[in-house]
Amino acid sequence: MAANHARRADPTLAAKYHRLMVDAGKHHTSAQCHIAATLITRIVSCWRAQIPYQLRDIDGTPVNPAQAREIIANNYTVPERLRQQRTRTATGRRSKESHSAPSTDPSKHNAKTAGAA
Repeated sequence: MAANHARRADPTLAAKYHRLMVDAGKHHTSAQCHIAATLITRIVSCWRAQIPYQLRDIDGTPVNPAQAREIIANNYTVPERLRQQRTRTATGRRSKESHSAPSTDPSKHNAKTAGAA
């Protein structure tokens, strides 16, 4: 996903991802969706203004890709333990089967009446 790559390359997006994961307690996927929305807004803005996307520090200072990676590594790395807690896929209600969903087996009532006809 582009948002995942962008948060690893852009300090402002990394700061937002870090805030969402650490401070707001968001799930990894939710945080990535927030980053994706921010990224698309920035891309459209650059496209409309006909200017290239520029990496910046959170204070607005332009940075090169190497500086951006260093800033991210030093300030916006999510602790591994927290990342593992927030990226589990089988948690809560989503991993359980729906109790109200119809059965996928053929109805026994219909099977008996179909053979009698």
